Amino acid sequence: MSENIYEKIELVNKHFKDFTHFIELENFRAFLLLTLNSQSSTNLMAQLGLGGNREIINLPFDPIRGIYYQKINLLSSSSMIIYVKAEEITEKFLLDKDHEIFKKYLNINESSLAFRGKEKFVFPKITDYSTINDSKLKIKIDDYFHSIESFIGFAQPNVLFVIDAKDLSEPDLVFTFNMAPQIPRTSEENVLRLDVFLDNKHKLKDITYIQREEDYSIKYMKDIKEVSHADLYKSAFSLVLHIKSFENPTE
Repeated sequence: MSENIYEKIELVNKHFKDFTHFIELENFRAFLLLTLNSQSSTNLMAQLGLGGNREIINLPFDPIRGIYYQKINLLSSSSMIIYVKAEEITEKFLLDKDHEIFKKYLNINESSLAFRGKEKFVFPKITDYSTINDSKLKIKIDDYFHSIESFIGFAQPNVLFVIDAKDLSEPDLVFTFNMAPQIPRTSEENVLRLDVFLDNKHKLKDITYIQREEDYSIKYMKDIKEVSHADLYKSAFSLVLHIKSFENPTE
């Protein structure tokens, strides 16, 4: 074969060699966009078991670790934490969606797309202890995509995670979670399945959204400046989140 799939999978697996339960995002804006994406019933967070009242948006803050986080219950015997290190943005427990704080992170078009009614933000203070000394998550690859168009067109992911290569001669790793139901054979089997793509051209560098058109062509967007009703009807959008680290914030 001109392309050796085993070499590609080995390269992917190297990124997850020390992966435990933690995904650190680059900044609070990325974390907020991920949380807002959870309000749709067909999105990533709902698939991962993070549901709830769509009019109440929870932004848990851990004062011990100094992180905002979302705990995702996996279809295995463990959980995963997606977080961002940040100063506490408010001491209030409840804020309206129109509060001045959120205008620092979302532009007008993003706010209009994210909110549908009278949503409010709740800021509970919680320290999750369950993953601190838990065992590692085992990564398994389900589908390897050979182009970003194939990934977007076939999998139609709501969220894509990107590990940006430190050296431009190396590919960026693009992945999303494959949440096909799986019953662990033992209580110790913590398996997280991924769909992946190796981006040698670094097409997602500094990109926040991918817009898939009606004809399945795609556009790369740093932010949503203006989206017409026609675009919303005919297009699909994927949120792109760039990963800062897999570090345990406790350490």
